[in-house]
Amino acid sequence: MDRSDWWRASACALSLFFASISAAGLARADDLEKAIAAVKSASDEDLRKEIDRRLQKKKNAAKPGAAVSRGLTPGGGSGLSSLGDGQLLAAAHVTSRSIYGADDRKDWYQLSPGSGLEPLARASVALFDAAKLDAPSGGTVRIKAKSFQETRHLCPTPKPKFAEQPSGAFCSGTLVRPDLVLTAGHCVREISHNEALPPDVTGVRFVFGYAMRGPDADAAQVPDTNVFAGKAVVGGEKPDAKNADRHDWALVRLDRPVPSSVAEPVTNWEAAPVAKGARVFVIGFPAGLPLKYAAGATVRDASNENWFVANLDTFGGNSGSGVYDQASKKLVGVLIEGEVDYKPDTAKGCYLINLCPDNGCSGETVGRLSQVRMP
Repeated sequence: MDRSDWWRASACALSLFFASISAAGLARADDLEKAIAAVKSASDEDLRKEIDRRLQKKKNAAKPGAAVSRGLTPGGGSGLSSLGDGQLLAAAHVTSRSIYGADDRKDWYQLSPGSGLEPLARASVALFDAAKLDAPSGGTVRIKAKSFQETRHLCPTPKPKFAEQPSGAFCSGTLVRPDLVLTAGHCVREISHNEALPPDVTGVRFVFGYAMRGPDADAAQVPDTNVFAGKAVVGGEKPDAKNADRHDWALVRLDRPVPSSVAEPVTNWEAAPVAKGARVFVIGFPAGLPLKYAAGATVRDASNENWFVANLDTFGGNSGSGVYDQASKKLVGVLIEGEVDYKPDTAKGCYLINLCPDNGCSGETVGRLSQVRMP
C-alpha cells in the first residue's frame, strides 16, 4: 500500500483528527510550503508514526487533569514533529475523495417521490462517536456538530455546497439485517486497530434518519428511537500490507433490532461482477454531513475481482456507504477509498473542494459484495 492508499484507507480516522484542529492551527502559506517539503522527504513509516503519536497525545490530553499543549511540538529527526497539526495534515493531503464533473449530491427532501430510493435512504446509517451525541431528552437526541465549512476550514468563496449543514459523522453504513450493519473495515477499531476511532464498537452510535427533511431543517436533532449502539463486530477485513486485494468490510451487530418503522434491511444484493460502464449511485454521509444521494456515476474500471472504480461524488465520511446499480437498485458494493477531498488555498489559508473532470483523478474504489462473509 503506497502513501496515497494509506491516507485514503484512514479517511474516517483522519476526519476525526481534522475535526480536532482549531482554525488557528491551519497552515499559513509560507509554513505550508515548508511542511510539504518535510512530508515529501519523510518515509511512509515516519508519517504513520507521527500521526499515531499525535492521536495518542490528544487522547491522553483529554484525560482529567491533563495539561493541554499550545504551540509547536519540539523538532524531531524526521522533520515532521516540528510541524503544527494543521501544517502536517494540510501537507499530507497535498502530497497524497472528490467531486467529479457536476456535483450530483442531493438531500433527503430532494429525492423524487416514487423513485424507490426512500427505503435505501432509510437503511443508510451514520456512524458517530458516542461523545458526539447528547443524552436523550424529550424523546430526541442532539448531535453535537459544527458546520461543514467550520469543521473542514473551507474557504468562504466560492461558497461550498452544504456549507452550513452539520458535519459530525465519521463513517457510513447500511442496514442489511434487522440488527446488522455493513460498513467498511477501516471504520471500526476492532478491524482497523486505528486508535483514532472509538476504543470498541460499543462506543459507536449508529444513527438512522440523520437527514435534511427540508431546506431549513435541523438535521442535528433526531428521535432517540433512531439511535443504536454497537454491540459486537461479527466479521470483517481491512486493507494493509498483508491484504493487497483491498478487502475492506465489517459487519456490526447492534444493541437491538431496528424496528421496520425506522428502517428495513437492504436484502436485494448483487454479488456478481459489476461491468465497466455500468451506472451506479451512492447513499451515505459525505464529510459527516446529513444523508446524501449521489447519482450520475459510471464504473471506470471493473478489472479486479474484489473491487471496482467509479466516478462517484464522495468524501471521507462516505466510507462504508452502500453503492447501488442505478437500474436495478441492487446493492453492489461498499465505498472504501477515493481521491483526496480538499486542496489548500495557500494564499487564503483555507481549503477548497477538490474538483475533478468526469474522467479525471483516480476515481473512487468500491469493494464488491463477494468479499463480504455473512454470519
